[in-house]
Amino acid sequence: MLSVIAISIWGYNQQRWEESLSGKVEDTGQLLVQQFRVILTENVDRLENLKHRLELTNGNYFQYWEQDAARIIESSNTLSFMEWIDSTMVIQRIQPYEGNEEAVGLDISQLEYRKSDWQRARRDSSFNMTHWVELVQGKYSFLVDEPVYINGEFYGTITAGMDFTSRFDQVLHGLDEYNIQIADGSGTVFYKFGSSEGTESFRDMMTTHRIEIGDANQSIWTVTMVPNILFGVVNSTVYNDIVLVLTIILGLFLAISFYLTQKSAQAERTSKLANQKQRALIESAPVGIYVIDGEGYVTDFWNPAAEEMLGWKQEEVLGNFLPQVTDEFEESYKGLMDEIKMNGGVSNREVTRKRKDGTKRTFRVYVSSIVGSDEQMLVVFEDITKEKEYEAKLKKTLEEKDILLSEIHHRVKNNLAIIVGLIELQNADVEDETTKSNLFETKNRIYSISGVHELLYQTDNFSDISFSEYLNQLVHRLKSTFDSQKNPVKINKNISGLRMNINQAIPLGLLLNELITNSYKHAFNGMNGPEISLDVNQSDGFIEIEYKDNGKGVDYVEMQQSSSLGITIIKTSLSQLSADYQFLQLPKTGFGINLRFPENIKGAHSNL
Repeated sequence: MLSVIAISIWGYNQQRWEESLSGKVEDTGQLLVQQFRVILTENVDRLENLKHRLELTNGNYFQYWEQDAARIIESSNTLSFMEWIDSTMVIQRIQPYEGNEEAVGLDISQLEYRKSDWQRARRDSSFNMTHWVELVQGKYSFLVDEPVYINGEFYGTITAGMDFTSRFDQVLHGLDEYNIQIADGSGTVFYKFGSSEGTESFRDMMTTHRIEIGDANQSIWTVTMVPNILFGVVNSTVYNDIVLVLTIILGLFLAISFYLTQKSAQAERTSKLANQKQRALIESAPVGIYVIDGEGYVTDFWNPAAEEMLGWKQEEVLGNFLPQVTDEFEESYKGLMDEIKMNGGVSNREVTRKRKDGTKRTFRVYVSSIVGSDEQMLVVFEDITKEKEYEAKLKKTLEEKDILLSEIHHRVKNNLAIIVGLIELQNADVEDETTKSNLFETKNRIYSISGVHELLYQTDNFSDISFSEYLNQLVHRLKSTFDSQKNPVKINKNISGLRMNINQAIPLGLLLNELITNSYKHAFNGMNGPEISLDVNQSDGFIEIEYKDNGKGVDYVEMQQSSSLGITIIKTSLSQLSADYQFLQLPKTGFGINLRFPENIKGAHSNL
């Protein structure tokens, strides 16, 4: 009878010991997955913050892009590089440049594994993460695309290469008794930790967790964790089968009691060691961590990072309601708890709470329900107050810059108007008709420059202007100046929706001013039905323009050899635009020119 009792007690303790070890493995796995999720999210957030700065400033923040990208990479051991991919799917720049030169100029539309996911991110306006892929530079990385939209128009993506190996190694330091593998959505194992020796003995304790990545492609990481041979060494107990057999045979109750006592003590030591490792991991975490129940009472943890960020010590909060949730934040707290209970948690949520000293701080919060616990929730948070203050300061600085730029364009326009007024005063004292004509043409040229600054003063976007609106003003002014009431010139325009950088708008405006002026002055003398046609098209990063009139024609060789001011301005403007051009051999009389030049998307006040 004593033998039967001894075996029953031994079996009960054995089961209790194995359940304790399984719980330890599950809890450790859940905590590690939470840490992995925080690491991933904080790096994606860095890209989203840079994206928001670009969109908030309508692209003006591009002038700080390289410095900001370098700073972000330097502050993270996960981001290996950042690049800008324009709307044509071509990599235009990369930081750092050294070691990644081969990526610049790459057309990713030629890469099947990139094309569809990148286009989906563009279409859905949400970030995209690829599988673990081999790069042109010869390395492997995850590529994360953040689409950028300026005034509702897609401009391109901020794309970063991410390698989590170093950061995950830091998290897993001291957990060599586990074999951990992480696979991406395609099943490729991109991260391994710990030996696989002896894992066959612990397959029934293996845990598998999923981490959902991104909104665009719904990729899922799979984290598999199984104890290895070191786990057996750390958690071993004295299995003295000889003593057990002798105990059963002899029925010595005292021997059995002693054996079972040893087993229970070993199980308690194992459980204590597991808790110590879990708490060591939480205590060293750079983010605040605590556990609450469904009513908001703190039940466990409240690590040093939480004490530093909120001000209350652990002994002040354990067993009490969250002290940072004052009456002022009660409604937002209730709404957040309702959402957590409905969805099982929240991610990347910004909340405002009060510290113990009464100051308000902004936090980014992650909450998830603890498996196997009734209404127990793990809360992970970080203080982002300085980040929000920097963002507000940056917004204010950019607003001030916009006001300054607007005033500059306004004053340039006014100064040009003063110059025109001085020319008109001078013209009143001139009797020579040739000089009068030259001063008149100079005045028109100044007007063509002034028109650009006038449009920039009237808009919130200082990097480009609506060229169709500018051209309409230019044509209207020239028609009102030169048109004859008896034989007005018909000007046919074909242009819509084109926006142009100021550095190209001014030389192109001067060029068209000279062409139209020359047609009025030289092409239509004594002609009926004079017409000018102007077609402007934008395609594949180039702007193509066809200008022609139905006048009496011109000797192109003589024209190109001329050193007159008007011809010099035409040649100089074509050079400034880097334009390819050719004169048209029209079937009848008339003048015509085709020109084509690359569209410049760089800002007028940047070093892009």
